[in-house]
Formats: sequence, structure tokens, C-alpha cells
Amino acid sequence: MKTKLLLRGLLSLATVLVACKLFAHDEDTPVATKSKPGPNLWNQSVESTNWMNELKQVHGHVGPWNVLGWRMGKAALRELNSQWGQHELDVICYIPLQMPYSCLADGLIVGTGNSLGRLDIHLGEVMTMADIHVSVRRKDGIGPVLILKPDQKYLESIRHQPDDQLHALSLKCSEMDERDLFTIEKLPANTH
Repeated sequence: MKTKLLLRGLLSLATVLVACKLFAHDEDTPVATKSKPGPNLWNQSVESTNWMNELKQVHGHVGPWNVLGWRMGKAALRELNSQWGQHELDVICYIPLQMPYSCLADGLIVGTGNSLGRLDIHLGEVMTMADIHVSVRRKDGIGPVLILKPDQKYLESIRHQPDDQLHALSLKCSEMDERDLFTIEKLPANTH
């Protein structure tokens, strides 16, 4: 009887310990094993080969605003020598907090593999379309801070378009020269 109780107790303890390890969050783990940017146990996602389908899954539809965000995210990865899904970047998307502007943020999520829940994509509010921009830096402090600013003529061309034009506008955005969509300014990172 005592052996059965002891075995049940040990089995229960083992189950709890395994569950804690499987469902632990970064703040629940010892400092030495906390998730760090880059390849590690917490960053094992694989980038989708069908970005348009991924945008549809994340956002609900594909439109030029989220395709623009996707393109900006891909450019940020390239410019900061980072890889998709490694959570190496801090991204702040400055937009008027309303649609369609907010669609840009979901494009950034798909483009970088970062997420709101991992606290590596944030929203900042601006009051006008002219102030829309995305700031990006590496979490390790290596390299510049990027300011990605959408071209205002392009934004005007996709603003207030009917829903039946979303697919064509999305394809056009995916094929346009990056320089016609946004500029990238590189600023020196603050040193402490």
C-alpha cells in the first residue's frame, strides 16, 4: 500500500515537473536558461514559403497595407542581418490606431516572425498618415536603428480603395521596387 502511494506521489510530481517545463514562460525559468534572441528552444518556428497565405491566416485577408508591412519586415531583417522568427529585433510600428493603417502591423509580424506576445513588436500612435513609420533595432544593440518610412504617394494610392481591388493592389505591392514603397534611414544606435 505504501509503495503504491509512493509511486503515485512520484508519478504526480514527475507529471507536474514535466508540465511546468513544457508550459513555462521566460519569467518562470531560471536566469541561466531564459530565452535569448537567436536560435534556441523558444525560437523554432519555420518561415512559411507562402507569404500571401500566411498573411491571410494572420490577418484574415490580404491587402496592400499588410503586404507593405511584410515588405518592410523583410527589409528590416536584411538590413540588420537577422533571420525570420529569431526574435532578434525590436520593432515599433507608428500608425494612426485605426484601419487600414493597423494592417501594417500584421504584415510586420509575418515579415519578421516576431510577435506582439513576445514583446518584440509594439504599436505607437501617430495622428496623421504622414507620420507613419516603423523603427527597428537589434536587441543586442549591434548595428544601426532603422527608420522605415512609407512613400506618401504610395499610401495615397492604396487609401480608400474598394475591397474588390485588394488582391490586385496586394500583388502590385509585392512586385514594386522597394524604393517606390518606402525609404530606409539608418541612425546610429544609442550607446549607454
